[in-house]
Amino acid sequence: MKQMNNAFCSSIMAVLLLSACGTAPSNDAHLSGQSTFVDMGEKLPRDEISSVLASGFYSISERALTPVDVRSLGLEGLRGLATIDPAIGIQEVNGTVEIWYGDQRVSTLVEPMAHDSESWSDVVYDTLSVLWSHSSDLAQTNAERIYEAVFDAALANLDIFSRYAGKREAEEHRDNREGHGGVNLTLDKIDQRFFIKQVDRESPAYEAGVRKGDMLISVDGQAVVGKSLHDVDTMLRGKIQTELVLEIERISTGVSQKLFVWRELVIPQTVWTTFEDGVLDVRITSFNERTARRLSQQVQDIALMHGNRFKGVILDLRGNPGGLLRKAVQVADLFLAGGRIISTKGRHPDSLEVYEADPVDVAQGRPIVILMDGKSASASEIVAASLQDRKRAVVVGSSSYGKGTVQSVQRLPNNGEITVTWSRLIAPSGYAFHGLGVRPSVCTSGVEGQGRFGAALWEDDGRALMKNWRSVAIEDRTGRKKLRLTCPPDRQEKGIDMVVARNIILDPDIYRRFKGFTTIATIAQ
Repeated sequence: MKQMNNAFCSSIMAVLLLSACGTAPSNDAHLSGQSTFVDMGEKLPRDEISSVLASGFYSISERALTPVDVRSLGLEGLRGLATIDPAIGIQEVNGTVEIWYGDQRVSTLVEPMAHDSESWSDVVYDTLSVLWSHSSDLAQTNAERIYEAVFDAALANLDIFSRYAGKREAEEHRDNREGHGGVNLTLDKIDQRFFIKQVDRESPAYEAGVRKGDMLISVDGQAVVGKSLHDVDTMLRGKIQTELVLEIERISTGVSQKLFVWRELVIPQTVWTTFEDGVLDVRITSFNERTARRLSQQVQDIALMHGNRFKGVILDLRGNPGGLLRKAVQVADLFLAGGRIISTKGRHPDSLEVYEADPVDVAQGRPIVILMDGKSASASEIVAASLQDRKRAVVVGSSSYGKGTVQSVQRLPNNGEITVTWSRLIAPSGYAFHGLGVRPSVCTSGVEGQGRFGAALWEDDGRALMKNWRSVAIEDRTGRKKLRLTCPPDRQEKGIDMVVARNIILDPDIYRRFKGFTTIATIAQ
């Protein structure tokens, strides 16, 4: 597979320049005769605040799919301070920023250059200094609340997928994407006590003797009773190859014991498989670092064990919200013997990518059916669109969510993250599925119950529909909405999807008919 530019881990660091922000002298009255600028001391250090804001402003302005300058981000970010104290008001007047508290103007600052992220971050800090003595709400807040208020407001006019995550939330996101040091068990809190809800058989916890149903008493000698789930999870996590001591009680015997466990890299499992009647059913819940590798191994193992008895693969992507772009590309690559997988197009030069498949199909041409619903989004849609367009799979279910954009994740100096939409996904046939989704070959939208597959199909010539689907303009919202209604997104998971999928795989004639998308079928109720 073609190597991609690692947009998700780019290391753009804004240079911290404590340059003057162009503060203009003001003759405005000040409350209580206090000075405009108040030293906020160690609570909101200037270097830290300016560094984080400058890095965020720069990343957004450089990478956003829709052009936006730092000036707009800075002004909107300043207005976001009103979420901390509604009495705060910001007005832009003839190249200056007027700072108001209630009905009184307390200072005026000269606007920096429109693309100067460092100076605009200084404007935000100086605004905080101006308001510090007037707003008790602001004086009681912390740096993280400032970042949240400023970035949420700055990103509000872009799109719903561009967002800010603070340190704690960002760490959780990184753990889900990349893994973390831990013992790979799931806890359940009942009446202030913690019980082992799930423990992977291949985990260090299981190897040490931890079993489902055990009660966790302490971690490294520290009692866990009464703590929060987050606190206990934090206690279990740490550097890889470090030891911790778990004290557990086996409920069936009432015996407690101490177990020594070594932390290992834990990456959440996203691939779940069953094999029945020659069909490999693969449930993919999201796309992380190990998704493609685990899927590849499962398919190859089944092919080796069952040979010709292995008839085909069902990729169940219902409810899958997406994940890492490169891992979705790798999953599609597993089943394509060369050719286009997907391409991306945005404003930033690094967002222009074309992904090509390696000449190896791990399923060796066996039939593939993809299940989708209205919650299948982003990375899920990459897999479905690429395999459908390349006539490698039949898609069953409803139109997907329609999130055909890619987000770039920028790590900030405070270990938070700015996520910015920076490119659109383009299917091999050339259409952008953002706001449109992927249209199934067999539509089960709105169908209730298990149903039966066969005579219950209503068929129509789908060539005209798919031609319109693949040619409707990205700006034509009305046309795209109308096309989606031919198979409305259905958020309810239905048993009939699996029935249809199995019948398609086990009947070569039906599979060939729908693989080319020459017909559109809808299950009759």
